[in-house]
Amino acid sequence: MKKDIITKKGISLVSILMLFLSNVVVYSVQGQESAVAKIAIPAEVQMHIIEPSHPWRPPFGVNRIGRSFEVIVTFRSKEIPAGEFFLAGLLNGKEVCRKKLLLTDKTPFAEIVPQDEDKNHLTLFSVNNPGKKDIAFSGSPAITEKIDQVALIFSETGKAPVELTRQAVTVPSFEAEAVAKHDRVINPVDLGTILVPANWLLLAGGQKAYVTLAVLNRSQDNLAACSKIWYNSAPQNKVIEPLTLNQGNRVQKDLSLPACSKSLQKDILHLSVENAEGKELWHKEIKVMIVQNPPALPSFGVVKTKLRYDSPIINIVDGKNVPLSYDELWKPEFEDVVVCLPNGSRWIFWRGTSYIPVWAGKYNTCLSYEWAERLSPNDGFTDCLEPLMDKELRYSKVEIVESTNSRIHIRWNYQSCDFNYKVNGDLPVEDYYFYPDGFGTRVLTLKSIPEAEYEVSELIILAPQAAFPLNFMSPDPVDIISVTTGEKAIIHLPEADQTWKKISDPCVYRIRLHRDEPLAAIFFNPNLSSKPGAFKPVYENEFLATPAYWGGHWPLSRGFNTMWNINESVWDGPSHNSLMTWASNRPKPVISAVTETKDAFGTLKTMKVETWAWLIGMTDVNDDTLLQITQSYAKPPTLDVSGAIQDPEHYSFERRAMRLVVEKKKVRIMIRPDRWCVNPVFELQNAPEQLQAVKLGGKTLQTDKYAWDGNIFWLNATIDQPVILELLFRE
Repeated sequence: MKKDIITKKGISLVSILMLFLSNVVVYSVQGQESAVAKIAIPAEVQMHIIEPSHPWRPPFGVNRIGRSFEVIVTFRSKEIPAGEFFLAGLLNGKEVCRKKLLLTDKTPFAEIVPQDEDKNHLTLFSVNNPGKKDIAFSGSPAITEKIDQVALIFSETGKAPVELTRQAVTVPSFEAEAVAKHDRVINPVDLGTILVPANWLLLAGGQKAYVTLAVLNRSQDNLAACSKIWYNSAPQNKVIEPLTLNQGNRVQKDLSLPACSKSLQKDILHLSVENAEGKELWHKEIKVMIVQNPPALPSFGVVKTKLRYDSPIINIVDGKNVPLSYDELWKPEFEDVVVCLPNGSRWIFWRGTSYIPVWAGKYNTCLSYEWAERLSPNDGFTDCLEPLMDKELRYSKVEIVESTNSRIHIRWNYQSCDFNYKVNGDLPVEDYYFYPDGFGTRVLTLKSIPEAEYEVSELIILAPQAAFPLNFMSPDPVDIISVTTGEKAIIHLPEADQTWKKISDPCVYRIRLHRDEPLAAIFFNPNLSSKPGAFKPVYENEFLATPAYWGGHWPLSRGFNTMWNINESVWDGPSHNSLMTWASNRPKPVISAVTETKDAFGTLKTMKVETWAWLIGMTDVNDDTLLQITQSYAKPPTLDVSGAIQDPEHYSFERRAMRLVVEKKKVRIMIRPDRWCVNPVFELQNAPEQLQAVKLGGKTLQTDKYAWDGNIFWLNATIDQPVILELLFRE
C-alpha cells in the first residue's frame, strides 16, 4: 500500500471575490443598492458555492434534504475581522433568510452546528481546513425557503451591514430521500454475509424494518400528498401515510414495514411520494438481501463457510469494468474461516480479502492490522508487493490447526506478490491464537533476504460499497494509551496535533471500526518503541472528502492498481481506509536469526528469520481493565510450582502462555503477579486428560471459571496479589 497519498484539491466552480485592506467597494444590501462604502477588512475573503453537495460529505441520507449546495467562506488572516459576517438567502433580489457565521480557527470535520428552530435561517456545519492557518468557515445551508442567490454580508462594528458578494444558486422545488434500516442490529457475518452494500437493506427471513422519509416542498402551499412503501414481492401490503407539505415545511417520518419474505433470498423495497391526483413526485428503489438460513455459529469456536456477497465484482479489463460474479471468483474448494468469540466479535479469513484476516463488526465494517508488505528492494515488480494483490488465492492459504474449548489456532500462509502475481521468494507465516476471554495473539514469522525492508503493521478499516468515510467513521477512531504511565491520547483525523507522540512507550492502541460499533479492536506489542504516522486526508473541490487514505482496489475488486485519489468505484465495490501506519518501524522481534535455508522457490540461500507477536482482541473493556490485560501480557507472573516443573521456555509471548511439564496428579502453582495477572493460560505437557477439580485461593471453582482441553488450561480470573492455584487430575 502506498504510504503517501496525493492530496487532491479542485479549482473552485465559481469566481472568487478578493477584498484587501482599504478597498473601496459598492455592493447591494438585502437587494437594495448601497452607497459607496470604504470598509477595512484585514484579510482576503473567498466564498465558494459548490452545487450540488458532494456525496462524500455530510450531511448524509435524509439529513441532506434542504441542503442543496455547499458554501465555504475563507478569511486568509491570522485574526478575525472586527465585526460580524452573515450568509443570506435571496429570492428575486429580496432577502428571505439569514445566518450568522460562527468563525473559528479549529473546526472538527463533521461537527454539526445545532439547527435554528426558525425556518427562515440557514443551518451550517463546520468542516476542517487542514494545512492552512487561515480562519475558515464552511457549511451547507439548510434552506426551506425558495432562494436563487446567496450573499455574504459583513457588519463592521458600529456601521451598517455591507454586502460583500453574492452568487446564484439552484434550489430544487421538491426534494425527498428515504433510508431503510432493520429493526435490530445483527452482525452480517452471523447471517452468513459480509460487507453488504451500504445502500442495500440486509434482513433475516421474516425480519421487520422501518423507513425514515424526509420530504421538502418549496413550490406551492398546502400540497396534499402521501407516501407509499412496499416490497416488490408483496405489492398488496403497501404502507401508506398521508403527507401535508406546506411550502417551506420539511416533513420527516419514521414508517414501520411489515415483515419481509420468509422464502425469498432477494427483494426490492419501493418508496414513493404521490400527490392527491396519484401523480408520482418521487420514487426510490432499495435492494433487499434476505437470509433465510443463517449459519449456526458457536459461542467460542471456528467454522468453515462461504460468506455470501450479492453485488457484482469490479473487474477492470482494458480500462473498462467487466463485472464478475462473486460465486465464480475462486476454486470451489476454497472456503472462508470464521472465528467466533463469546462477546460476539468475529475474526474472519475471507476470500474477498485474499484471506487477510479482519475483525468484522456489527455495523458492516471490518478492521485489519495489516500483513508483511515488502517495501524494498522491489526492482522489477509492478505496484506494491503485498498479499492483497493475490486476488485468485494462488499463494494465500488458511488452516485450522487447533479448535478446542480452551484455544483456537489458525495459520495463514501467504506470499507478497505484485499486480501480476510475481513473487520474490520471501516466506511469511501468520499464526493466530484465541482464548475464551476473546483476546488472542497475532504471530508473524517472516523469512526474507537480509536486506529486505518490510512494513508489518497498519490500521486499516474496510467499508462496503456506497459507504463514505465521513458518514461511518468515528471522528476519533484511535486511542493511544501508555501501558507504563497510563497517559492517554485520542486521535482525531485528519490528525494535526502530534503531541501524543510524546506519550511513553509501549502503548496499546484501541481502534474503532464504526462510529456506532460498541466494540473496539485492540493492538499491543510490548517491544514496540515507535508510534505510527497518520495518513493524509483527501479533498475534493476544497472540501474534505476522507479524513485518511482511501483505496477502492481492495478488497474484492480486480484489475486496477493502488489508488491515489477517490473515484466513482466507491459506488460499485468495497473499499479500505488506512488510518495510521508504522511503515518500516517494526517492533523488536521475539526471535531473530540469519541462517542458510530454502526460500519459497526451494532455493538454498542466506535468509533472515524474524518472529513478532502482538496482543489483539475486540472488546468494550474500559481503560483500566485494558491496562491490566496488557500489563499482564507484557510481564507474566512469577511461578512457584510443585507437582510440575517449568519448561525451559517459561513463557510464550506468541501464545500468551506459561509452560509447565506435569509430574504428578496434583499440581500446586503459586502465582505472583508483577502488577496484574489477567486470565492466565497454561500449556501443561504430560498432564492427564481429565481434570477433577480446580481451586484458586482455596476455593473450588465452577467449570464456567476455566477451560481445559487436555493440554491448555485457561483461567477466568484477575489476580493482583500472590495466590495459589491447585489443579487435581484424575489418573
